[in-house]
Amino acid sequence: MRYLRPADVDGVTAALADGDAVVVGGGTMVVPEMTHGRVRPSAVVDLAKAGLAGITRGDGEWVVGAMTTYTELERSAVPLLATVARGITGGPQIRNRGTVGGSASYANPSSDVPAALVALGARLRIAKAGGVREVAAGDFFLGAFRTAREPDEVLTAITVPDTDSGLGYVKFKLAEGSWPIVTAATVAGPTIRVALGGAAAAPVALELERVAWREQLWSEVDKLLTEPWDDVLAPGHYRARIAPVIAARSVAAALEEAA
Repeated sequence: MRYLRPADVDGVTAALADGDAVVVGGGTMVVPEMTHGRVRPSAVVDLAKAGLAGITRGDGEWVVGAMTTYTELERSAVPLLATVARGITGGPQIRNRGTVGGSASYANPSSDVPAALVALGARLRIAKAGGVREVAAGDFFLGAFRTAREPDEVLTAITVPDTDSGLGYVKFKLAEGSWPIVTAATVAGPTIRVALGGAAAAPVALELERVAWREQLWSEVDKLLTEPWDDVLAPGHYRARIAPVIAARSVAAALEEAA
């Protein structure tokens, strides 16, 4: 196994263009999988020196580098993501090592980040040898541990629209140190946009009217969760049952902030 630590994005994409390589950001998920032999790459491409960390604010949007840690996010003013980062499971060790790009790329259904990105309408910037493309968060997450990123591509940044809408984020988990069972992220603008994580294999989103959101929410969630996510933490029917409750709490929090 080769270990590569490119100095820029071009070096990363060149390393990924040839062979069965795995990308390491903070390493909180990939390194344990390698330790247990579940992942056996021909090469490890470390992003630590590729210049992909940091947060900038531009014209109506925030650009968050893929290697930005949760600790950096929680100290920022990035809408919703700062709140999400403050409650990441795992304590200071995970917040100091884990990255927002790593969470998005790993696409664990129970992760905090994916649903928040979908609710925000974020865009994910992906590079490969010879080009860069952007994918809407709603199209990036394809299923459990599956994304639109190809093996020869690397996620470099996430663009988040700036917003003064009310924001809400609520999650339910069995214990302080466990993965969330269901997460719900809400952006309360002229209409209410809610994204649910953990309830299905990929985040699901719904639009609600402000005046009738309580009446709409339960039926809309029921329509979306035809195949709820099922794993060792919780069966699918349980996730489907609590999903509208967590969503309702998230909407209420967003409306309260908007008021």
